Amino acid sequence: MKGNPVQNMKQNNLKYLLQKYRHLLLILYLPIYLVVFFLAEKHITTDYWVSYIPFDDVIPFVEAFVIFYVLWYPFMFLTGLYLLFKDIPAFERYMWFIIFGFSISIAICIIFPNGQDLRPLEFERVNFCTRLVGLLYEIDTNTNVLPSMHVVGSIAVAFAVFDSKTLKNTLVRTVTLILTILISLSTVFIKQHSILDIFAGIAVSLIVWLIVYKSELFRKKEDSTV
Repeated sequence: MKGNPVQNMKQNNLKYLLQKYRHLLLILYLPIYLVVFFLAEKHITTDYWVSYIPFDDVIPFVEAFVIFYVLWYPFMFLTGLYLLFKDIPAFERYMWFIIFGFSISIAICIIFPNGQDLRPLEFERVNFCTRLVGLLYEIDTNTNVLPSMHVVGSIAVAFAVFDSKTLKNTLVRTVTLILTILISLSTVFIKQHSILDIFAGIAVSLIVWLIVYKSELFRKKEDSTV
């Protein structure tokens, strides 16, 4: 019994659409992550391990670096948007890197509550940058800092740009590397993170790189189309 031809055609069309656009399902991770992150922010407030080493005291507060800290958001978003339209296999690996990297990071924060006490009590001067830093301090707590998700996210962009077959432009890759470094450094220069958080972010990123970019599992689709 073959069933209703119209119904079969609709089912086939649905299967085709799900197959063709299944990479879009990866985006659903982002709202899930944000919910978990904000719950952790509400739960972890005072009783936490302090992320700190004496070298943190040597690092000056440089409010201008808040510009690079804020650039993280369009840096990640625009990279994902470009890959979504220009290089789907690279987009999938980019999203899997974010999924693994952010999940590991927030899991560490939940299992091992941490925070930092490096923020200045007051700013020596008042300007646009210090106002922006103050706004960030109000929006984002000083907890859930190790590993730094700013570092993990920035490194995710760098790996994605170098992975993409459509982004071989030397200038683009150079600018990406510079921004990745500056965004990572901004986390300590505006006293949002300890340098330990940067090291932890790099460690998590290297583990995820091995999983996503060195595993055959994430290259099967691309290889099959060659």
